[in-house]
Amino acid sequence: MDIGGTKVTFILWSGDAIAYRVVLPYAARSSREFSELILQGMGDLCRRAADTGVAIMGTGIGCAGMVDQKHGVLLFPPNMPGVRDVALADIVGGFTGAPAYLENDANCALFAEWVSGVAVGRRNVVMFSVGTGVGGAFIVDGHLYVGRHGFAGEIGHLPMIDRGLLCGCGRHGCLETTASGTGIERYVESALAKGSKSLMTMKDAASARTISEFAHHGDLLAQQAFKRAARDLGRAAAALINTLDPDMVVLGGGVAESGLLMDEMKRVAQRRSLPLLFEGIEFSMAHYRNDAAAVGAALLADQLLKGQTVYST
Repeated sequence: MDIGGTKVTFILWSGDAIAYRVVLPYAARSSREFSELILQGMGDLCRRAADTGVAIMGTGIGCAGMVDQKHGVLLFPPNMPGVRDVALADIVGGFTGAPAYLENDANCALFAEWVSGVAVGRRNVVMFSVGTGVGGAFIVDGHLYVGRHGFAGEIGHLPMIDRGLLCGCGRHGCLETTASGTGIERYVESALAKGSKSLMTMKDAASARTISEFAHHGDLLAQQAFKRAARDLGRAAAALINTLDPDMVVLGGGVAESGLLMDEMKRVAQRRSLPLLFEGIEFSMAHYRNDAAAVGAALLADQLLKGQTVYST
């Protein structure tokens, strides 16, 4: 399962492939509505499994925001107003009768890339997941690194701009206020309101996907919005390269799939990184694209069920 700010993806993972997929729009306004949405999708998945004679052995859940992996509780998703402290693993596990494991969605996405995607064999990897917000994840010395509280990788909340825009986390000037889909939309809306020239309307500005289409067709304001986002991603990447000395930086997420972020992000990262640390580093687009977090959640659950060591200790 991949729970994001605009949609929830449910997949049935069987035989190292996606056997079934259902996507529901995210429209919950409270923890109760959120739980009902999750059980609606799981009900569909369980019926499909029963119809095809497949037994559900476990469930992996990737969710945007801060999660308590040990207790399976979604604590604080900044881009899901009204949702707090949901015991997701217990809810899903009680519904399916099988173990359920909860992890941050960006951690799941990187796990998918590390197990069977672009980062196979790498020992140290940084991932940026750019969608509604900006998520991040780290592989350190061949293990998923989640830190002391389990929250490591909140790249989207790196403090980038003094007295910047208000972020969903309650702080101002976080990376995702400029570099996420939401940040891109806010930039275009503000520019249009101030009279900037563009073929886009305010309705167009409400969708980062639509803005990307205008950018590909030469709209200067749309191109500037993505370039601005990419520059800030590059600055953040340089900070992490200088800190963690990774082998690879992976860029994923729905907004990244526009193809408008990688080149500028890499250029800025190179300019701002220490030369010896940047030397030999590889930048790559995620292999699994929009399915990365759901696939990674399934692979994570599979390895945990087998008793394998996943996390750094």
